[in-house]
Amino acid sequence: MYKLSCLFLGLFLVSCQENWNIDPLRVKEFLIKESKNYPERMVEFETRLGNFQIELSNKTPLTTTNFIRLVKLGYFKDRYFYRNIYDSGMQGGGEYKDRLDYLVPAEYVDELRPVRGTIAMARYDEGNPEKASSSTEFFIVTDTEEAKRYYNNYVVFGKVISGISVLDSMKKQRSFFEKPVVPVKFSIKVVR
Repeated sequence: MYKLSCLFLGLFLVSCQENWNIDPLRVKEFLIKESKNYPERMVEFETRLGNFQIELSNKTPLTTTNFIRLVKLGYFKDRYFYRNIYDSGMQGGGEYKDRLDYLVPAEYVDELRPVRGTIAMARYDEGNPEKASSSTEFFIVTDTEEAKRYYNNYVVFGKVISGISVLDSMKKQRSFFEKPVVPVKFSIKVVR
């Protein structure tokens, strides 16, 4: 009886988990249709080193809608900044092992350049000639000069509007080969 109860509990918990994935063949159509349900453009990251806020751009509707959707579905609860990119930023979100099964079409906007305090989506090079973005991995630029090479290679979709000193504190944390000794855990919530 105990084993049967555990089985039903496990099935119940799996069935209650949010479905974060999108059909990989219909990502653009889905995000365009869903954009009206995700009008928010301000998020707050909560970390042990302090909080910071990011304003997301209206010029990247697919990327912004996808990000807000995942925040509201709870995907970005108890995640980590797991990579201290040499001299240029902090990467976090869904790591490779738990990434979702879809990519977001690239939205390169000339005036959205990778400068200090901007947020951009990471991407995978293998089998990705359109340079589509990861659905869950992102990085925040900490050095403008070092990030120049990211222009038109990674979709910039927002900027830090308060708390940039928190990112500076994260950047100073001890790391080995881009891996923080103690990764900074974060959760993201919608502010407005």
